[in-house]
Parts: sequence; structure tokens; C-alpha cells
Amino acid sequence: MGTLPYPLVSDWRRQTIKDYKVFNEKGEVAIRSVFVVNKDGIITYINTSFKADKKEDYEAVFSELEKLAHQ
Repeated sequence: MGTLPYPLVSDWRRQTIKDYKVFNEKGEVAIRSVFVVNKDGIITYINTSFKADKKEDYEAVFSELEKLAHQ
């Protein structure tokens, strides 16, 4: 993947997706979701029905990121 400007983590026990309440028990995978976390570690935006083909979902995330960039 090359060098990324952020760390990657692995969660074989799926604890993170369970903690964030986006665990799909049927497939044992995460429900496609977006969480924006500010520099203080506070979740400022959640979308647990994110659709990769829906422009509005991306725009909402970018809008939240823009707000955080100006804080």
C-alpha cells in the first residue's frame, strides 16, 4: 500500500465494530459506516447507513470535516 500518513489497525476479534454498534452478525462484518472524530477524540459525525454511490453521503462527511478544519 505504500506509506500512509496515518496508522492502520487490525481487529480480528471485531471488538471495535461491536463497540461502535455497527457489527452485522449475519456476515460478521461491519455495516458500512462513517465516523468523524475530532482532535479531542469526540465523535462529531456518524452515518451508519453510508452509501458509496450516494453523493450526498460524501458531501455530509466533507461538510463535517470542513467544520472541524476551522475550529
